[in-house]
Amino acid sequence: MKPAGKLQWKPSTNPFYTLFFFCLLLCILHPNPARTQARVQGVVKGQNNQPLPAATILLLRTKDSALVKGSITQQGGQFQFDNVAPGSYLVAASFSGLKETYSQPIEVAQKDATVRTDLNLTEKEATLEAVVVTAKKPLFEQKIDRMVINVASSIVNTGTTALDVLIRSPGIIVDQQNNNLSMNGKDGVVVMLNGKISRMPISAVIQLLASINSANIERIELITTPPANYDAEGNAGFINIVLKENQQFGTNGNYALTAGMGKKPQAGASMNFNHRQGKFNLFGDYSFNTENLITYFIFNRTVVQDNRKVETNAINDRWSNRLNHNARLGLDVELSKKTTIGVLGTYLHNTFSMDALNRSHILADGILDTLVTIDNKENHPLSSHSANFNLTQQFNEKHKLVFNTDYINYHDANTVDYLNRYEKGNGDLLWEQPLRSNKTTPIRFWVNSADHTWTISKKATLESGIKSTFSRFTNDVRVEWGEPSGWKPDPDLTNISYLRERIKAAYSSLSLQLSEKTSIKAGLRYEHTVSNLSSDKVKNIIDRKYGNLFPTLFLSQVLAEKQSINLAYSRRITRPTFNDMAPFVYFVDPNTLFSGNPALQPAFSDAIKLDYLFRQLIFSFSYTYEKNAITNFAPRVDAATNKLTFFAENQPDRKAFSFNISMPWQPKPWWNIQTNFSANRNVLNAIYLGDALKVQQQNLQLVMAHTFTLPKDFSAELRGYYLTGFLFSVYRVPAFGSLDIGVQKKFAAKRSSLRFAVSDVFGPPVFKPSVNQPDKNLVASGRLLFGNTIARLTFTRNFGNDKVKAQRSRNSGSEDERSRVTTN
Repeated sequence: MKPAGKLQWKPSTNPFYTLFFFCLLLCILHPNPARTQARVQGVVKGQNNQPLPAATILLLRTKDSALVKGSITQQGGQFQFDNVAPGSYLVAASFSGLKETYSQPIEVAQKDATVRTDLNLTEKEATLEAVVVTAKKPLFEQKIDRMVINVASSIVNTGTTALDVLIRSPGIIVDQQNNNLSMNGKDGVVVMLNGKISRMPISAVIQLLASINSANIERIELITTPPANYDAEGNAGFINIVLKENQQFGTNGNYALTAGMGKKPQAGASMNFNHRQGKFNLFGDYSFNTENLITYFIFNRTVVQDNRKVETNAINDRWSNRLNHNARLGLDVELSKKTTIGVLGTYLHNTFSMDALNRSHILADGILDTLVTIDNKENHPLSSHSANFNLTQQFNEKHKLVFNTDYINYHDANTVDYLNRYEKGNGDLLWEQPLRSNKTTPIRFWVNSADHTWTISKKATLESGIKSTFSRFTNDVRVEWGEPSGWKPDPDLTNISYLRERIKAAYSSLSLQLSEKTSIKAGLRYEHTVSNLSSDKVKNIIDRKYGNLFPTLFLSQVLAEKQSINLAYSRRITRPTFNDMAPFVYFVDPNTLFSGNPALQPAFSDAIKLDYLFRQLIFSFSYTYEKNAITNFAPRVDAATNKLTFFAENQPDRKAFSFNISMPWQPKPWWNIQTNFSANRNVLNAIYLGDALKVQQQNLQLVMAHTFTLPKDFSAELRGYYLTGFLFSVYRVPAFGSLDIGVQKKFAAKRSSLRFAVSDVFGPPVFKPSVNQPDKNLVASGRLLFGNTIARLTFTRNFGNDKVKAQRSRNSGSEDERSRVTTN
């Protein structure tokens, strides 16, 4: 095996890299011919004639309402568009809860002129029959505390899933082999659906993400500095998937149909609807996806055993199918102008089946000693259902109370059959032995929360709340070896585990507008946790009771017009996932397996983040220190038996540094570019077999999206990412990238569209982890290839009337509970 050395850059002849860096060079070097053009500026005010910060501002062409530029207002309500070409324009202003307002047509006649127009926003009315805005949101929007991915705005996202979108998102790394998510180089990501945490094991979350059709997603929010009203769980932050919510009277919605082809066919369909009449609002959505996947893995490891060099080289071919059904149905009723109640139910059924062939060559001092061939079949259904009751009470203009109660039920079953064939190096059969494993995991949650908002004054708001979560988990694992006399359980790997956990929390957060240019938000959250893990063999394997305070602080300061800084601090906790604590077993071959670790402890992190905003540019720096860091699927090699076991374990600490730049740019009216650049450094202080092990890695990530507005209602998109080497657990992973393209045509007054997209144009990325610590008998590497190039054709159609009526936006109280459940 080639030892890992220093990373060296070599020119690549791959056309992807040539095209990708050509686009980057074009962005940097393209001259700006409009430096002497005019500007449009003004102030937006809201109710009581007060300046309105953070309002959305659009500059539109008068003749067709096409978007020219977009921005948000400053703390004093000011806005300004520079480099405006001569012509006739409209300015549109909008803000949540207020009526969208348009200026009178304004004329820009001279290149060096300054045109001013002020707008006042009033309370939103039931209908809007003014200007029709045809602009769409940019694919990426960088905000103070989060990156927003407007999934509905992307052509290449059409026909894909939430998981596909995340794989191509800035700062996100998805490890599909080990079912793991990381953000900005940090594990401990918490996934939310419409603002509600999913406490499923992370592998089940991966399946959930793979079941959500992108046609039902409005946006995905990557929240790196959550405020105090969010659970303290997750040191990396939150990924919030916001599903589409129809905002119209009557009956309306949309549907989408997708057909795709890679090495095997793909298909999907989705539909969402909304029926609003009087005080009643019925809404729902459904999506279906089927994928046929071909994956290819290679694992290599070397150990010194009895003064012999023993190498194990495994090649694994997998043919799998995933079939998903995902549905949601809800009802809101306005009992009065101040009281609204709602119920919401969800259902998920995911079936994963796989046939795999694994061939392991075991060499002693370079000579083939044993050949192990494993034929295995896996069946893995996952189902869940949940119910939510919501009550919103607006007592008066200053006081609002939101109450949620949730019940969530997951049932995960995983059955794998293995046939192990052992041969000598010369091909003579030694023996055959079947092996089977079965894991059944029901998980139940009961969640209650109450949140109160008190608007003390125009410059002060106090938020407070309480929450309780009770969970029950059973993990029934049975591993059996086939013997001539029948199936014989493996006592070391067969057990039933029971977990009971209760988390109680309370928080308070105060927002203050200290001056026109200075605002602050400070919060404090307390969480008390009681956890007990037992098995059918040992009681009280884990019996913990602990309480912790989690402070948060946000400071925003306007330095000058279109310049501001933001400073944020937060303390967070990463609790072990349920499956990590209650052991599961998954065999790659008889000597390579994945398992859980009941000895895991929670990890605590302190993070600080600084942002500098200049016009539409955002520069961010963050630093995170994590104590008792949890490394997922850390390797442990038993040199005496040549067994390799992967499981999560605590390490002394981990430090993460991150620098990010968000740069939107419009070279031409028909061409928009969004560039996101991040630089990360991770330092992990670990312990391996009692010895200190320090692993550190730097990496860069570049994500670019080019969108083109073409004649006759055509549009196109080119999007790609490139990621240099990074650190995964104790492994180093070299660079990889991807490129997607798409074209769209709109029809029939833009009520329907046809999109064609190709993902991974130059082939899927190859994930190649490696660790080289021969002094610790830890030398291993891998090569993992997921999926293939896929072309998709999607037809989307909207139906129903188009009178605008704001729909109540609400979250249930259990979104934090859905991120601690895992499946393969």
